[in-house]
Amino acid sequence: MYQVYALKYAERDLTACQFFYREASHAPLTLHYYVWLILGGPHPILVDTGFLDDEARARGIRNYVSPAAMVERAGIKPGDVPIALITHLHYDHWAGHSLFPRAEYWIQRDEVAFWTGPFGRYEAFRQSANPDALARLVTLNYANRVRIIEGDREVLPGLRVHRVGGHTAGLQIVTVETGRGTVVLTSDASHFYRNVETRQPVQIMTSLPEMLAAFETIHTLAGAERLIVAGHDPEVADRFERVEPGIIKIV
Repeated sequence: MYQVYALKYAERDLTACQFFYREASHAPLTLHYYVWLILGGPHPILVDTGFLDDEARARGIRNYVSPAAMVERAGIKPGDVPIALITHLHYDHWAGHSLFPRAEYWIQRDEVAFWTGPFGRYEAFRQSANPDALARLVTLNYANRVRIIEGDREVLPGLRVHRVGGHTAGLQIVTVETGRGTVVLTSDASHFYRNVETRQPVQIMTSLPEMLAAFETIHTLAGAERLIVAGHDPEVADRFERVEPGIIKIV
């Protein structure tokens, strides 16, 4: 039976109008940065890789702890992670890939195409990118450590990725079948519970219709149990079991 953990590794303060689509309020907003660990299968599965300390310093992000250290605190050595499901290639989900030296990275074809294509360089998108980490896609691919996938895919029995797009061109979310129901790791398809529960978009997107459709997909996949894990919401620690600081057990 799978166990799912949200591992918090950093925080950042913003305001609502900086983040939500067409939002006028200057109310304070705190983002928590997570990676997610799935145990109970034949081997551990990591969802996203976070970023390195240089990114934290450059972007004014506080209380940074290496995502690799958080994975180790959860009982798994970073070198023992064979698969990392990369929900999308923004800096906070991809720039920490070197922390997991034996992982194969599963990334949607649309996502790779976008960030290696003509539009990622524009300021509207590049503010969310780490170009050096994106450049590493090529060498990692030639080292047979990138699996480029297209659409929904089974990773292991009861564990799937689902391409939803919207926030980025090839954003994928992850579902895990557990004894309590289907856990939906939304990543940035729903940064906060406010997004998916009120259908409130965020400002950073490649497709507003896909972002709105993703909210409906999340609700459908979660079913009655509603084990939805928002991608950056501090409330994750309140809705699920806080095992110790930074480690939250979803199921």
